[in-house]
Amino acid sequence: MMNQKCIEWQFSGSEAAKEAAAASLGTYTSELYAMCDPNGKPILPPRSESPETSPAAEKAVVKAVLCGTGNAYAPSIGLPVAKRAVAEYLNQNLPKKLTADDVFMTVGCKQAIELAVDILAKPKANVLLPRPGFPWDVVRSIYKHLEVRYYDFIPEKDFEIDFDSVRKMVDKNTFAIFIINPHNPNGNTYSECHLKQLAELAKELSIMVVSDEVYRWTVFGSNPFVPMGKFSSIVPVVTLGSISKGWSVPGWRTGWLALHDLDGVFKSTKILQAAKEFLEINSKPPTVIQAAIPDILERTPKEFFDKRGSFLKDKVDFGYSKLKHIPNLTCYMKPEACTFLWTELDLSCFVSIEDDQDFCKKLAMEENLVVLPGIAFSQKNWLRHSIDMDTPTLEDAFERLKSFCERHSITGEASLKNVNGVN
Repeated sequence: MMNQKCIEWQFSGSEAAKEAAAASLGTYTSELYAMCDPNGKPILPPRSESPETSPAAEKAVVKAVLCGTGNAYAPSIGLPVAKRAVAEYLNQNLPKKLTADDVFMTVGCKQAIELAVDILAKPKANVLLPRPGFPWDVVRSIYKHLEVRYYDFIPEKDFEIDFDSVRKMVDKNTFAIFIINPHNPNGNTYSECHLKQLAELAKELSIMVVSDEVYRWTVFGSNPFVPMGKFSSIVPVVTLGSISKGWSVPGWRTGWLALHDLDGVFKSTKILQAAKEFLEINSKPPTVIQAAIPDILERTPKEFFDKRGSFLKDKVDFGYSKLKHIPNLTCYMKPEACTFLWTELDLSCFVSIEDDQDFCKKLAMEENLVVLPGIAFSQKNWLRHSIDMDTPTLEDAFERLKSFCERHSITGEASLKNVNGVN
């Protein structure tokens, strides 16, 4: 019998996504998880935003199921009731109102980002992305062979956008600047004044603003959230959102893309038409969740978000205070949103640590603690620490981090024995 391996089969796996897959967040987390000892009580970032899901969200889904409103295929652009509910919800903070026709339902915020890239990208086009920033933007852009250009932040000014870096990156082929507000992983929320300056700069440069606002419900600092759509009278704006972070339901995979038009620009440039066409050939969010969207948005009490914000603020305060006593890590600001701390790594003060990836790999192996490297967010030699866990676990995590840093520090003293018994 002929050996199957000897046959020259005329098919093989495509490598089109190889480079993009290597840049995905899951690649980093999976590798670090594998380095931990499962018997040594590893401390891992939570897989969801919170163990507590909004009761109103759960009831809304049950209602949709029982009423049979989520049993059929939805239109490719989304259920009308869901589109209308999202538009009305977003309109609470907007002077220029959206209609249901301006909203497109997507499979979470990831597909909303994909859709924004798909409908806007053209040959030789380039896009400005934040550094650091949520890696899925980069993944999709690499996969689509779209040129990526990065703009920077000013850590000493609470991570405001460095407008000079934006100007330097723009040319005639730049079509948009992507922002994340509140920002992951910086943890800041942009002020109204700063967003207006961005809108005026984008208008001057003839580019649109695409704003990922999925963390808008996790703000707990003194700086209130302001939607970018508020400035759509200055520049065309696309906003992206989902229920995953605010309602603690990342697995429900339901988000949206909203087009805040300026004098019919989106119609005249065929952006609306392109969005409908791309959604025709893409996956659709669960119909049952879409059917529940009106109740989810309208009936979740403010107390749910207040409780969530208080929890996150408490953990940020705790984690920020612990970082002050850990050598060679700098946290430039106490976050006012999201679920992370973002620190700069001073490699010159460590022994046998090559970069942020090397730091995270050795931390996972020696201390059973997973912290994500900054390179996963396009910024080398920074670290993202999750704080979304109970206080005893968080205290244990920072003790392990401190022990590791002291042990590998040039000037560090002998520290506590790590959880895996390695001195």
